[in-house]
Amino acid sequence: MKTITKPLALTAAIALSLSASALAAAPIAGGAAFTVLTLEKAPDYLDAKDVAAQLQALDVDALTIGNVVRPADTSATAHAPDPLAALADQLGYTYRFVSADPAAAEQRGSIVLSRLPVEAESGVEAPGLNYLRLNDGRNVVALYTQASGAAAAPVKALVDGSRLGAPAVLLGTDADTATAAGFTAIAKGTGYSTGFNAASTQSVKLRLGSDANTAGQLLTLDYTAPTGGDTPWMDTGLTADARAKLLVARMTVDEKFQMLHSYFGLGKDGGPLPEGAVGSAGFVPGVARLGIPSQQSADAGVGVTNPGGIRKGDHATAMPSGPATASSWNPDIAFAGGATMGREAWQQRFNILLAGSVNLQRDPRNGRNFEYAGEDPVLAGRLVGESIRGVQSQHVISTMKHFALNDMETSRNFHSAEIGEQAMRESDLLAFEIALDAGKPGSVMCSYNRINGIYGCEHDYLMNEVLKQEWKFPGFVMSDWGGVHSGSKAALAGLDQQSAGEVFDKAVFFDEPLRLAVAGGTVPQARLNDMVARILRTMFAHGNFDLPPQHVPIDDEAGFLAAQRTVEEGSVLLRNAGDLLPLGKDVQRIVIIGGHADKGVIGGGGSSMVGWTAKGTNAVPGVLPTTWPGPVIFHPSSPLEALRAERPDATIEYVDGRDVAAAARAAAAADVAIVFATQWSAESVDLPHMQLPDKQDALIAGVAKANPKTVVVLETNGPVELPWLQQVPAVLQAWYPGIRGGEGIAALLTGKVNPSGRLPVTWPVDASQLPRPHVNGLGFNPKQKPDDTIDYNIEGANVGYKWFAAKGLVPQFAFGHGLSYTQFQYDNLSYTAMGQRLVATVDIRNTGKVAGADVAQLYLKLPEGSTTPIRLIGFQKVMLQPGESRRIRIEAEPKALASFDTADKQWKIAEGRYELQLSRSANEPLQTTPMVLSGGVVK
Repeated sequence: MKTITKPLALTAAIALSLSASALAAAPIAGGAAFTVLTLEKAPDYLDAKDVAAQLQALDVDALTIGNVVRPADTSATAHAPDPLAALADQLGYTYRFVSADPAAAEQRGSIVLSRLPVEAESGVEAPGLNYLRLNDGRNVVALYTQASGAAAAPVKALVDGSRLGAPAVLLGTDADTATAAGFTAIAKGTGYSTGFNAASTQSVKLRLGSDANTAGQLLTLDYTAPTGGDTPWMDTGLTADARAKLLVARMTVDEKFQMLHSYFGLGKDGGPLPEGAVGSAGFVPGVARLGIPSQQSADAGVGVTNPGGIRKGDHATAMPSGPATASSWNPDIAFAGGATMGREAWQQRFNILLAGSVNLQRDPRNGRNFEYAGEDPVLAGRLVGESIRGVQSQHVISTMKHFALNDMETSRNFHSAEIGEQAMRESDLLAFEIALDAGKPGSVMCSYNRINGIYGCEHDYLMNEVLKQEWKFPGFVMSDWGGVHSGSKAALAGLDQQSAGEVFDKAVFFDEPLRLAVAGGTVPQARLNDMVARILRTMFAHGNFDLPPQHVPIDDEAGFLAAQRTVEEGSVLLRNAGDLLPLGKDVQRIVIIGGHADKGVIGGGGSSMVGWTAKGTNAVPGVLPTTWPGPVIFHPSSPLEALRAERPDATIEYVDGRDVAAAARAAAAADVAIVFATQWSAESVDLPHMQLPDKQDALIAGVAKANPKTVVVLETNGPVELPWLQQVPAVLQAWYPGIRGGEGIAALLTGKVNPSGRLPVTWPVDASQLPRPHVNGLGFNPKQKPDDTIDYNIEGANVGYKWFAAKGLVPQFAFGHGLSYTQFQYDNLSYTAMGQRLVATVDIRNTGKVAGADVAQLYLKLPEGSTTPIRLIGFQKVMLQPGESRRIRIEAEPKALASFDTADKQWKIAEGRYELQLSRSANEPLQTTPMVLSGGVVK
């Protein structure tokens, strides 16, 4: 904790104006304070070293600039990296630019730099508004800024939903807005809340270089004295860490150990629920005498589960699968989906959601790919991070899982994922690192499998060295259910909480065995306190103490809206020969065939299955398997009924497809035949092959032969073989589309919505193109015993499209592929680079006749001889009206430009010549430019 008393020699040296105006009743004489420097304008140039010294001398916690304009110019310099971003990189500060209209060609917004760690933040859900929850080591501050042109009305909603009683500062608003949001208004659109008891300002001239200065105002806010009493940890003005430290000091040994292991929330062996559990994955009893709430955990890969309907009357939104969200390439979609799950969890009494699945797809046969977000660490990390942030915006802790390399389900409790450190850091771990930075999950779930021979929940390198030390993760690590094999070994390696060990592990290792280890000195008392403190600080940080969940009805319509928008943006039009789609008004006779499309849409199996929704439960009961990891679920959202609703003028019939000849006859009599093909997959088992099951390929081939105007809608876990592809003019990949799947698919087929999904995975022709064409032990009742190891050194960091590029393979469909009902043209690609910051700009124009969205994909082609030939480094989804043109800005992920140096544990950009590619997919560059990068370390 700092004081605001500054040596006068320093203030004179940095050209401070001494004209301070007191806004408080009495001047601040010293003590704890929060300081914000607001500059009048953004600098075009600055001497980073000099400015950094001045900011440090001023003891500035945060720097803000309002009314920043990024012009709509075609030159690269107009979209150059902000020099303040380079300053932030040098200082290790957080940098944010928030715009009132992020999609506008000319962006107007505000800039925030913070030297204090960020516990939480706003983003895509609040355009024009910025919220950073800052931690100075003792106090927590909620800092809100508003960009010029942003609506004032959402300010109060953002404050009410995120402040959680913390002292707060509001900048860039008018006095009325500040007052309405509960702030004490002061000069120039600034307000402050309770938690501060005084404020003062002084004029500052900040020297930018040898001949340039800029004026600003330094706002200093004195914290209210900490609350004492019997429960000082309930002081919301303190940081989560400070509150946890105070609370741990009051806990008995038994109370501490009570925090370290959960019980199975559904009861043991069919017995009663643990006392106080509401019925789901995990339950940790609270401590009433200290006001510690219970931890109630729900499974939530694609929605809040209610296993077997154990919670009578509860239901939730069955969201589309992870690849559907990833196919949207839209952070807003990911956030909205996470917020939906978080809100519905909170409304069903849960404060922890086992969400945030970020494992990369290394094999399309992985049975759990439907929970994940594709093959690329930049795309997966960014979108899963936004989903996590969405969950936690609702005051529910989200996990990030499964850490790490849980990329196959076969023998998942035992197999060892073998991979070198550099390859691991540049692939799976990079995805986790990006998701952690974007989402700031409260908990990380370690994985079942071994990594280079060591169990994930005993992995000191992953949990301690990487996650907690290098990445500075402040939360707690929980185990997967059945992932713990020891007490002291796991605790010393970084595991903080064992999940339901009384049911899934050989012992409750984090009870008696760990007690003995602590008593005997094998595990230090400090480590025990750290485990407990990490859990409690996470509960404090996410409102579990201050805004506990309530049991109230969920908003079904809001959930439906989020689910359908995900289907519409996340379904991928793979093929559309002859523009068969969208279905025109001349198409009057339609037959829908197969896939139980008269009843619903298929979903994945295992712990993430959402079986109870507002529209009912399983629409097609009895499909095998009906026991774990089943039952096979069909969500009650009928594509047949939805298409009839969209096209009441047409005659639309249904044929179940079990008889190929009958289906062919029905197809021959129709203007268009639409075949729905399904593939069920589930947790705990991998698919035995890449083929559609139940002779569906023969059905599709038979229908296509009878009617050349055949559309295939795929509802699958991931890529499958398409032996009939050249006979079928149109193919739509809908993944597992959730509770509004039927409605979303119908909107896409009829053109009510223009497809904009792009593949988050490479689609192989068949398994022969995979790094491991044959894997022993796949599927139910395999003929071969599963292997003890999976050799990921074969591809290393070259996952998906990188593997195909390195081996010169041509896929069925490339990573990033997806068609539209309109066309787009790109021109004038340019870039600027400053240190680790690279910004590309390009013109995009909708040259077609209907509105639509395209995904501008930015790739870096590495020098000849590089182990990895190409990398996605950035992307932006853009919606354009017919004829509309816009110049867009894409900022590269710095670590995608770099390679990980295992010797000194740093990300380094190699100096050299590269090629920048603006592409429609990984193997379809549209604009290219040569580029030289100067070497350097990414911070």
